[in-house]
Amino acid sequence: MKNHKRPPIFILGCQRSGTSLFRRILDSHPHIACPPESAFIVQLAQVVENPRSFEGLQGMGFDRQQVLDRMGLFTAWLFEQYAQSKGKSRWADKTPHYVNHAQTIDAMFRGNLQYIGIVRNGLDVAYSLCGFDWGILKPYLAEGLEKPLAAIRFWRDQNRKLLDFYSQVGSRMYRIHYEDLTMEPEKILREVCEFLDEPWDPTLLEYNRKEHDTGLEDENARDNPSIVTNSGKYRIWPVELQQALFREAKEVLDELGYAYPDELTV
Repeated sequence: MKNHKRPPIFILGCQRSGTSLFRRILDSHPHIACPPESAFIVQLAQVVENPRSFEGLQGMGFDRQQVLDRMGLFTAWLFEQYAQSKGKSRWADKTPHYVNHAQTIDAMFRGNLQYIGIVRNGLDVAYSLCGFDWGILKPYLAEGLEKPLAAIRFWRDQNRKLLDFYSQVGSRMYRIHYEDLTMEPEKILREVCEFLDEPWDPTLLEYNRKEHDTGLEDENARDNPSIVTNSGKYRIWPVELQQALFREAKEVLDELGYAYPDELTV
């Protein structure tokens, strides 16, 4: 096992953007342990994000950074124990909801983190989200929106948070386009290894030959035997709907490099 101390890694990205696939890929690296979604850090972050709960801690004489430092130590201990149980020296975590709490998580570790940000065409994500009944779209559906429009607005808002956080952490985040990962996996994963200061290992390309722990994760990533392209399914929607969705999220789509398709130009 390589004897080094590298920052923990957090995988950030909107639901249905390939974060579950990527966590299994990263977990295949001989130095990195990345379990299924831990989720608990969301609740930790809310302790300081919720004004009332934090007011109670202040009343006990604790300031924000003191609380965050202890949360970071607790979290690191759990993941370090997990990594050691796998014979690995470094840990990573992946939970899509973390994009809502990224600044707090970063403060828990005083900025000693690296991030992999995964983005995917918003229309593909919206199409995929429409096949689920998760509660994440409820606030948008409550406004009376049809599901595709609710889904693209959710994607827009989550990726705006990701982009804003990227602008803050800069070189500590490596951004991946899902489409590039699935079309040129070795190229992208070699770049990821370089970013993380880890050696390239070909086992990353055969991630499902390795046994991974199961838990809170996307079952599709568990069942897919290899990295395959999976883009453009939204094109079965009527052209008018595709155009409306592109218009709804145009600013973020543009910023992420997803150009308006020529076939939708009328």
